[in-house]
Formats: sequence, C-alpha cells, structure tokens
Amino acid sequence: MTDDHTVVGRVVAILDAVADAPAPLPLRELTRRTGIPKPTVRRIANDLVARGMLVRTEDGYWAGSRLMNQGLQSAYQQRMPMTVQPYLQELHYVSRGEIAWYATVHDGSLVTVGAAFGPRYAAAMQRGWWPNLEMFGNSAVLFASGRLQFAHAPDRADRVLSTGWSPMTPQSVTDRHTMTDLLKQAYDTGYTEEQEQVALGYRCAAAALRDDAGRLTGVVGVTGCTNSVTAADLRTALSKSADGLERDIREIVGRVPDPATVLPSYLRLRSGVGYTWPALPTATRVTE
Repeated sequence: MTDDHTVVGRVVAILDAVADAPAPLPLRELTRRTGIPKPTVRRIANDLVARGMLVRTEDGYWAGSRLMNQGLQSAYQQRMPMTVQPYLQELHYVSRGEIAWYATVHDGSLVTVGAAFGPRYAAAMQRGWWPNLEMFGNSAVLFASGRLQFAHAPDRADRVLSTGWSPMTPQSVTDRHTMTDLLKQAYDTGYTEEQEQVALGYRCAAAALRDDAGRLTGVVGVTGCTNSVTAADLRTALSKSADGLERDIREIVGRVPDPATVLPSYLRLRSGVGYTWPALPTATRVTE
C-alpha cells in the first residue's frame, strides 16, 4: 500500500491490511504492509483497539467485534445473506453434504463471503486462507474460483501464463498450453472444476456470475471429498444457481430492503447445516 499521509487514509489502510490477512498481524508486518511509519501504526492501531475495531492478540492485531458487526450489518442492509443462503443450502443438499460457497468480486479479486456446510467440514472452514486466494499468488489459477477469476481478467491471465505458477499437489496442472485451454473453456462456458489440484482428496466445481457486459461479478461453487462434487447433476445445479443469483443480486443492488422479506429466508434453514460469513476466531487481549 502507499501511505497517503491523511488520517482517514491511514486508518482505512490499517483496517484493510488486518481484514485481508489470514492471521493476526504483528506490528512489524502491519507497518510493512501499510507503508506507514511504525510509531503512527502503533498509535492508530491501539486507538482502534480502544474503540473495538481491532483486538490485540498474542500474535498481533486482528479484526474486532465492532468491525465484524459493521461488516455484517452492511451485508444485511444489502440483503446479500438472505439472497445467497437459500441457493447455498440447496447446493449443500444436492451435493450430499459438501461445502457450498459464494464469492464476490472485490477490487478485482474474488473473496468468499458465504458458505453452507456440515459438521465434518467445520475445521476446514476455519482455515485462514479460505476467504481470500490472493495469498497463493499465481497458484490461485489452480483453484476453480481462481481459474474463473483469471479467465475474466486477460491481463492477469497473460502474466500468470508467462511467468508460471507453483504446483500445489502432484495432480496440479503445470503445462501452460493445458492451462490456456482450461482458462478459455472456463470463460466460454462460465464453468470449471478441478480434482485434487489444490489439495489431495478434495475436488471443487464452480460457476461464474456475470453482469450484462460479461464482467465477472461472483462465483458460486461446491468443494468436498466425494465424486458428487464433479457429478453431472451438480454441474447443472451450479449453472442454475449462478443464473438465479445473477438475476436476484441484480434486483437487490441499490435498493432499500423491505423488512418483511427477511423472515422467509430463515424459515428455509436445513437442520445440521452451518451457515457462515467470514468468522473471526476468539482472540485474547494482551498488552505490549
């Protein structure tokens, strides 16, 4: 980041850095990522801790309850959870209990913002890398969501194909011609899947959401351990979900929600299914 030397800019930069990190950020790392002088970072960060926007843990600064609450309130004001969750519940059911998730585009990158999952995947959902693939660099192209992201960003795709990427498993695609074909297929069909290219024993299938101009706006997908993730019936369900979400999200953007529309979504909850927006682990306050 570049320090703009304004108070508001520095506060936002610190909050962005903490929110984007997969784990608490020590003061030194927070200083490096923001480009702000260390004494200033310490003063602003501690002030944000006092206001509940951040917490200080043994490992560094982490998002606080006030910041989390503001994010959730913003999401509900935009009706995103109520719009997305019924689709995720259905995909979780159709996939026979795998992880159904939705990611939206933020600053050109896909960030997972909602998921439906069962108890056996609770630990996997708490992994620090789940909300954001940027930490994987070029290797993000191995993920189904990352492949759709690069397929809709030709400049980024060209850079990945020209510089290469690191394999994540023995099954990872390493040939550039093969990846070129996969990216073209992902763009043409709006669908892609990968089998054990990111983690052995795991599969993922995903479908793109696009606006009227063909720009990527989001991705809906299913990740899990069984063959049902790449079954033909799930591909059909994912494509239908993407089409439905495109339509429904387009309808809610910029509109003030009607409180009467909130209740029905809660009545469609399935027993034994976890519903989540990026969660924060319990943090212990410490003093420096």
